[in-house]
Amino acid sequence: MDDRLAKWMGELRRFNPRLHLVGPSMLEHLEEEVEVTSRLLEGITEPAIADLGSGSGLMAFVYKALHPDSIVTCVERSVKKCDFLRHTAEVLGLEGFCVLCEDLLASGRRFKAAMARSFSPVATLGKICSRVLVEGGRLYYLSSSNPQEMGSGFRLDGIQTARSGTGLTLNLWRFTRLRP
Repeated sequence: MDDRLAKWMGELRRFNPRLHLVGPSMLEHLEEEVEVTSRLLEGITEPAIADLGSGSGLMAFVYKALHPDSIVTCVERSVKKCDFLRHTAEVLGLEGFCVLCEDLLASGRRFKAAMARSFSPVATLGKICSRVLVEGGRLYYLSSSNPQEMGSGFRLDGIQTARSGTGLTLNLWRFTRLRP
């Protein structure tokens, strides 16, 4: 496993009791989550990507480890989680890693590519992506089940599945933002 991901997991375990970054089940199976997420994200080659609702930073830190020259922007509305993300990026010495502490529904930011996992509330994902993705922009949604209906403004381009040796199954749903 990448040394930076091992450090991220250490920081996550250290701060999780205070910040509640991930649930007990994910924490117990963290290495598996990282391994399966890595297999799904390794084929994505976006030079710049936003992690929407970053939380613990699982997708952002895995993507950055796989694609060190990429620019990764974490967008999270919880100040405590943003503090954790900034602290951990500093501990890892990451360049091209930005943390924005803001509500995406109130944001005017636009991205060409974004990823999300366990987005909360999931019912707002389509609405948010309609606002923050440019026409032709791509969304990579990681889920253990079917994704929220994205609406007519999105085209499903494909689904990729990865499983761990103990049965953890994740799906990567690839969407393209269509003309509004």
